[in-house]
Amino acid sequence: MSSDSDLVRQTAGTLPQMAQPAIAEMVADAIRNRIISGELPEGSLLPRQEEMMRELNVSRPSYREALRILEAEGLVSVRRGNQGGAVVHAPSQIGTTYSLGLLLRFNQVTVGDLADAISEIEPLCAGVAASRPDRHHEVVPQLNDLVDKQERALGVAHQFTLVGREFHETLVQLCGNATLTLTAGALAGLWSTQELEWADVVAITSGYPALEQQRRVLQTHRMIIAAIAAGDRHQATTLMRAHSLALHHHVLEEGRDFPVTPLTHSRAAGGR
Repeated sequence: MSSDSDLVRQTAGTLPQMAQPAIAEMVADAIRNRIISGELPEGSLLPRQEEMMRELNVSRPSYREALRILEAEGLVSVRRGNQGGAVVHAPSQIGTTYSLGLLLRFNQVTVGDLADAISEIEPLCAGVAASRPDRHHEVVPQLNDLVDKQERALGVAHQFTLVGREFHETLVQLCGNATLTLTAGALAGLWSTQELEWADVVAITSGYPALEQQRRVLQTHRMIIAAIAAGDRHQATTLMRAHSLALHHHVLEEGRDFPVTPLTHSRAAGGR
Protein backbone atom coordinates (compact mmCIF):
# COMPACT_ATOMS: atom_id res chain seq x y z
CA MET A 1 0.00 0.00 0.00
CA SER A 2 1.26 3.50 -0.75
CA SER A 3 2.11 5.79 2.13
CA ASP A 4 0.15 8.87 3.13
CA SER A 5 2.82 11.01 1.47
CA ASP A 6 1.81 9.39 -1.84
CA LEU A 7 -1.65 10.92 -1.51
CA VAL A 8 -0.10 14.31 -0.82
CA ARG A 9 2.10 14.10 -3.91
CA GLN A 10 -0.79 12.91 -6.09
CA THR A 11 -3.25 15.60 -5.00
CA ALA A 12 -1.04 18.54 -4.15
CA GLY A 13 1.81 18.48 -6.68
CA THR A 14 5.09 19.60 -5.10
CA LEU A 15 3.71 20.51 -1.67
CA PRO A 16 5.88 19.28 1.21
CA GLN A 17 4.84 16.25 3.21
CA MET A 18 2.02 17.04 5.61
CA ALA A 19 1.25 15.82 9.10
CA GLN A 20 -1.42 13.17 9.61
CA PRO A 21 -4.18 15.66 10.58
CA ALA A 22 -3.69 17.50 7.28
CA ILE A 23 -3.90 14.23 5.35
CA ALA A 24 -7.06 13.31 7.24
CA GLU A 25 -8.57 16.66 6.21
CA MET A 26 -7.78 15.89 2.57
CA VAL A 27 -9.40 12.46 2.84
CA ALA A 28 -12.45 13.96 4.57
CA ASP A 29 -12.69 16.57 1.82
CA ALA A 30 -12.64 13.89 -0.89
CA ILE A 31 -15.43 11.93 0.79
CA ARG A 32 -17.37 15.11 1.61
CA ASN A 33 -17.38 16.11 -2.04
CA ARG A 34 -18.85 12.74 -3.00
CA ILE A 35 -21.64 13.17 -0.44
CA ILE A 36 -22.48 16.72 -1.53
CA SER A 37 -22.45 15.76 -5.21
CA GLY A 38 -24.85 12.88 -4.55
CA GLU A 39 -22.35 10.22 -5.61
CA LEU A 40 -22.76 8.83 -2.09
CA PRO A 41 -26.53 9.13 -1.44
CA GLU A 42 -28.32 9.59 1.87
CA GLY A 43 -28.52 6.36 3.86
CA SER A 44 -25.90 4.51 1.84
CA LEU A 45 -22.83 2.90 3.39
CA LEU A 46 -19.32 4.00 2.61
CA PRO A 47 -17.31 1.23 0.95
CA ARG A 48 -15.44 -1.01 3.36
CA GLN A 49 -12.58 0.61 5.22
CA GLU A 50 -9.88 -1.48 3.50
CA GLU A 51 -11.29 -0.61 0.07
CA MET A 52 -11.36 3.12 0.82
CA MET A 53 -7.84 3.03 2.24
CA ARG A 54 -6.55 1.38 -0.94
CA GLU A 55 -8.41 3.79 -3.19
CA LEU A 56 -7.22 6.88 -1.33
CA ASN A 57 -3.72 5.52 -0.57
CA VAL A 58 -3.87 6.38 3.12
CA SER A 59 -3.09 4.63 6.37
CA ARG A 60 -5.70 3.36 8.80
CA PRO A 61 -5.10 6.17 11.38
CA SER A 62 -5.53 8.88 8.72
CA TYR A 63 -8.71 7.29 7.36
CA ARG A 64 -10.23 6.90 10.81
CA GLU A 65 -9.40 10.51 11.64
CA ALA A 66 -11.15 11.55 8.41
CA LEU A 67 -14.25 9.63 9.49
CA ARG A 68 -14.19 11.40 12.86
CA ILE A 69 -14.12 14.75 11.06
CA LEU A 70 -17.12 13.78 8.90
CA GLU A 71 -18.98 12.36 11.90
CA ALA A 72 -18.51 15.65 13.78
CA GLU A 73 -19.99 17.44 10.75
CA GLY A 74 -22.99 15.10 10.77
CA LEU A 75 -22.18 13.75 7.31
CA VAL A 76 -21.59 10.17 8.46
CA SER A 77 -22.46 8.10 11.50
CA VAL A 78 -20.17 5.19 12.32
CA ARG A 79 -21.80 1.97 13.50
CA ARG A 80 -19.71 -0.51 15.45
CA GLY A 81 -19.84 -4.31 15.52
CA ASN A 82 -20.44 -7.04 12.95
CA GLN A 83 -23.08 -4.98 11.15
CA GLY A 84 -21.02 -1.84 11.39
CA GLY A 85 -20.01 0.67 8.78
CA ALA A 86 -20.18 4.39 8.04
CA VAL A 87 -23.69 5.55 7.07
CA VAL A 88 -23.91 8.59 4.81
CA HIS A 89 -26.08 11.59 5.77
CA ALA A 90 -26.83 14.48 3.46
CA PRO A 91 -26.46 17.97 4.97
CA SER A 92 -29.74 18.80 6.72
CA GLN A 93 -31.59 21.89 7.91
CA ILE A 94 -31.99 20.51 11.41
CA GLY A 95 -28.29 19.67 11.55
CA THR A 96 -27.52 23.29 10.71
CA THR A 97 -29.93 24.44 13.41
CA TYR A 98 -28.25 22.14 15.93
CA SER A 99 -24.78 23.47 15.10
CA LEU A 100 -26.00 27.08 15.18
CA GLY A 101 -27.55 26.54 18.59
CA LEU A 102 -24.28 25.22 19.96
CA LEU A 103 -22.40 28.18 18.48
CA LEU A 104 -24.82 30.72 19.97
CA ARG A 105 -24.68 29.01 23.37
CA PHE A 106 -20.88 28.93 23.25
CA ASN A 107 -20.85 32.68 22.53
CA GLN A 108 -23.36 33.29 25.35
CA VAL A 109 -25.95 34.75 23.00
CA THR A 110 -29.19 35.53 24.82
CA VAL A 111 -32.74 34.60 23.93
CA GLY A 112 -33.48 38.31 23.55
CA ASP A 113 -30.75 38.69 20.97
CA LEU A 114 -32.13 35.73 19.01
CA ALA A 115 -35.64 37.19 19.21
CA ASP A 116 -34.42 40.51 17.82
CA ALA A 117 -32.90 38.70 14.84
CA ILE A 118 -36.09 36.73 14.20
CA SER A 119 -38.15 39.93 14.36
CA GLU A 120 -36.12 41.27 11.42
CA ILE A 121 -35.84 38.08 9.38
CA GLU A 122 -39.40 36.69 9.49
CA PRO A 123 -40.94 39.92 8.12
CA LEU A 124 -38.41 39.84 5.28
CA CYS A 125 -39.45 36.27 4.44
CA ALA A 126 -43.14 37.21 4.50
CA GLY A 127 -42.49 40.05 2.07
CA VAL A 128 -40.49 37.81 -0.28
CA ALA A 129 -43.25 35.17 -0.16
CA ALA A 130 -45.77 37.84 -1.21
CA SER A 131 -43.67 38.43 -4.33
CA ARG A 132 -43.78 34.81 -5.48
CA PRO A 133 -45.76 34.55 -8.74
CA ASP A 134 -46.87 31.05 -7.75
CA ARG A 135 -47.86 31.99 -4.19
CA HIS A 136 -51.53 31.06 -4.73
CA HIS A 137 -50.54 27.45 -5.39
CA GLU A 138 -47.31 26.96 -3.44
CA VAL A 139 -47.67 29.16 -0.35
CA VAL A 140 -51.23 30.16 0.53
CA PRO A 141 -52.84 26.67 0.68
CA GLN A 142 -50.20 25.28 3.04
CA LEU A 143 -50.40 28.29 5.35
CA ASN A 144 -54.21 28.14 5.40
CA ASP A 145 -54.07 24.45 6.36
CA LEU A 146 -51.77 25.26 9.27
CA VAL A 147 -53.99 28.07 10.56
CA ASP A 148 -57.00 25.73 10.42
CA LYS A 149 -54.96 23.16 12.34
CA GLN A 150 -53.96 25.76 14.90
CA GLU A 151 -57.58 26.81 15.33
CA ARG A 152 -58.43 23.22 16.28
CA ALA A 153 -55.70 23.43 18.95
CA LEU A 154 -57.24 26.46 20.70
CA GLY A 155 -56.93 26.08 24.46
CA VAL A 156 -54.22 23.41 24.31
CA ALA A 157 -51.09 25.39 25.14
CA HIS A 158 -48.26 23.22 23.82
CA GLN A 159 -50.13 22.12 20.69
CA PHE A 160 -51.27 25.67 19.88
CA THR A 161 -47.68 26.93 20.14
CA LEU A 162 -46.30 23.94 18.24
CA VAL A 163 -48.59 24.53 15.24
CA GLY A 164 -47.98 28.27 15.47
CA ARG A 165 -44.26 27.71 15.18
CA GLU A 166 -44.90 25.33 12.29
CA PHE A 167 -46.74 28.20 10.58
CA HIS A 168 -43.75 30.51 11.01
CA GLU A 169 -41.18 27.92 9.95
CA THR A 170 -43.26 26.97 6.90
CA LEU A 171 -43.56 30.60 5.85
CA VAL A 172 -39.77 30.86 5.94
CA GLN A 173 -39.40 27.59 4.00
CA LEU A 174 -41.83 28.77 1.32
CA CYS A 175 -40.53 32.31 0.90
CA GLY A 176 -39.01 31.37 -2.45
CA ASN A 177 -35.41 32.36 -1.80
CA ALA A 178 -33.16 29.37 -1.15
CA THR A 179 -30.54 31.30 0.81
CA LEU A 180 -33.16 32.83 3.10
CA THR A 181 -34.86 29.47 3.52
CA LEU A 182 -31.67 27.80 4.70
CA THR A 183 -30.24 30.57 6.88
CA ALA A 184 -33.45 32.03 8.28
CA GLY A 185 -34.86 28.51 8.62
CA ALA A 186 -32.08 27.59 11.04
CA LEU A 187 -32.82 30.64 13.17
CA ALA A 188 -36.58 30.04 13.06
CA GLY A 189 -36.10 26.42 14.09
CA LEU A 190 -33.89 27.49 16.98
CA TRP A 191 -36.42 30.09 18.10
CA SER A 192 -39.10 27.38 18.07
CA THR A 193 -37.12 25.54 20.74
CA GLN A 194 -37.18 28.63 22.98
CA GLU A 195 -40.88 29.29 22.44
CA LEU A 196 -41.94 25.69 23.07
CA GLU A 197 -39.97 25.64 26.32
CA TRP A 198 -41.76 28.83 27.35
CA ALA A 199 -45.18 27.37 26.45
CA ASP A 200 -44.58 24.30 28.61
CA VAL A 201 -43.55 26.41 31.61
CA VAL A 202 -46.40 28.94 31.44
CA ALA A 203 -48.98 26.20 30.83
CA ILE A 204 -48.03 24.67 34.19
CA THR A 205 -48.22 28.03 35.95
CA SER A 206 -51.48 29.00 34.20
CA GLY A 207 -49.70 31.93 32.60
CA TYR A 208 -50.40 30.96 28.99
CA PRO A 209 -52.25 33.64 26.96
CA ALA A 210 -56.02 33.46 27.27
CA LEU A 211 -58.31 32.16 24.53
CA GLU A 212 -59.08 35.70 23.39
CA GLN A 213 -55.37 36.33 22.80
CA GLN A 214 -55.01 33.00 21.01
CA ARG A 215 -57.85 33.98 18.67
CA ARG A 216 -56.05 37.25 17.92
CA VAL A 217 -52.99 35.24 16.92
CA LEU A 218 -55.12 33.22 14.52
CA GLN A 219 -56.67 36.40 13.10
CA THR A 220 -53.20 37.88 12.54
CA HIS A 221 -52.02 34.72 10.81
CA ARG A 222 -54.99 34.92 8.45
CA MET A 223 -54.29 38.62 7.76
CA ILE A 224 -50.67 37.76 6.89
CA ILE A 225 -51.86 35.06 4.50
CA ALA A 226 -54.31 37.50 2.91
CA ALA A 227 -51.51 40.03 2.34
CA ILE A 228 -49.32 37.36 0.77
CA ALA A 229 -52.19 36.20 -1.45
CA ALA A 230 -52.78 39.81 -2.56
CA GLY A 231 -49.09 40.20 -3.41
CA ASP A 232 -48.84 43.10 -0.95
CA ARG A 233 -45.21 42.86 0.10
CA HIS A 234 -45.31 45.94 2.33
CA GLN A 235 -48.43 44.81 4.21
CA ALA A 236 -47.13 41.26 4.67
CA THR A 237 -43.85 42.61 6.04
CA THR A 238 -45.55 45.10 8.36
CA LEU A 239 -48.01 42.56 9.76
CA MET A 240 -45.33 39.94 10.35
CA ARG A 241 -43.04 42.39 12.13
CA ALA A 242 -45.79 43.52 14.51
CA HIS A 243 -46.84 39.91 15.07
CA SER A 244 -43.28 38.74 15.82
CA LEU A 245 -42.70 41.57 18.29
CA ALA A 246 -45.97 40.82 20.09
CA LEU A 247 -45.24 37.11 20.37
CA HIS A 248 -41.71 37.69 21.58
CA HIS A 249 -42.96 40.07 24.26
CA HIS A 250 -44.76 37.15 25.97
CA VAL A 251 -41.79 34.79 25.73
CA LEU A 252 -39.25 37.39 26.84
CA GLU A 253 -41.10 38.82 29.84
CA GLU A 254 -38.79 36.93 32.21
CA GLY A 255 -36.23 35.29 29.96
CA ARG A 256 -34.67 37.96 27.72
CA ASP A 257 -31.23 37.54 29.27
CA PHE A 258 -31.31 33.73 29.43
CA PRO A 259 -28.79 31.95 27.19
CA VAL A 260 -30.12 30.36 24.00
CA THR A 261 -31.11 26.71 24.42
CA PRO A 262 -29.73 24.59 21.55
CA LEU A 263 -31.57 21.62 20.09
CA THR A 264 -30.92 18.33 21.84
CA HIS A 265 -28.62 15.96 19.97
CA SER A 266 -31.41 13.35 19.80
CA ARG A 267 -33.76 15.76 18.04
CA ALA A 268 -31.06 16.78 15.60
CA ALA A 269 -30.24 13.14 14.84
CA GLY A 270 -33.91 12.27 14.50
CA GLY A 271 -34.42 15.07 12.00
CA ARG A 272 -32.00 13.72 9.42
